[in-house]
Amino acid sequence: MKNLIRYFKLIFGCILVAIAIDFIIIPNNLLTFGINGLSVLLYYLNGINPAFNILLLNLIVVFFGLILLGKDLIKEYIIPSLLIPVFVYLLMPLQKVIVLELPEMMLVIIVAGFLMGLGYSIIYKQGFSIGTTYLFEELVGILTKFHSKIYSWIIDILSLTISFLLFGYQVTLYSLVIMIIAKMMITRTRFGINDSKMFYIITSKEKEVKDYIIHDLKYELTVLDVKGGFTKKNNKILLSVIDKKDYFKLKEGIKVIDENAFIAICNTYDVVNRKTF
Repeated sequence: MKNLIRYFKLIFGCILVAIAIDFIIIPNNLLTFGINGLSVLLYYLNGINPAFNILLLNLIVVFFGLILLGKDLIKEYIIPSLLIPVFVYLLMPLQKVIVLELPEMMLVIIVAGFLMGLGYSIIYKQGFSIGTTYLFEELVGILTKFHSKIYSWIIDILSLTISFLLFGYQVTLYSLVIMIIAKMMITRTRFGINDSKMFYIITSKEKEVKDYIIHDLKYELTVLDVKGGFTKKNNKILLSVIDKKDYFKLKEGIKVIDENAFIAICNTYDVVNRKTF
């Protein structure tokens, strides 16, 4: 039953991506990111059904992935790379029957970015890859011995450049916004929502700061024994993870207690078992 629900959610995510492509992206000559965006651009250039372009590019990347990476590392890419073009193909005839008319272009790109981001996020949460673009990055990294996220941006920059030449700067900027919205949603899905802050504190008034965190702000903390790399002095770091609503309370409170305290603050995207230690 659990697997059935998982695959149902996977299919739903792929349908959302296909809806965004068929009913918003293509009718407005827009682009999305990665291999799907490049496939849509090829449709504008060659007039071939975008589903075939998406399928062909996905199969090429998956084929080389099988050769260079092995089936175990690419199995998470295979099903979405097949389902998305299938749904793009099945839904495309409905473009003439169902016309999504939004009053403002900015609303169009927000909805497109949201649908793409939500669809890919659902796919990712089911344990599948959100696109063969990331597989392409792995392949180029293996061939060049230099692994980098820049390769996917090269595809996007190339697509946007050709879009600029075909449709002008306005459509290109709209497409860029869609890419940014979708990628932001995907990043939030992969790494969680930034709802906590982690404080690293070194202070000469350790007891007062500890009392303030534990008794006034009602947070737990951990004490770490450390040694300065330059001074060679033994110190203690107070580590505490707090809700972002109390960010300024803790930061300014420490300054009042010890104006010379060392404070380093990091974003924390998720906290599990907050009170375990």
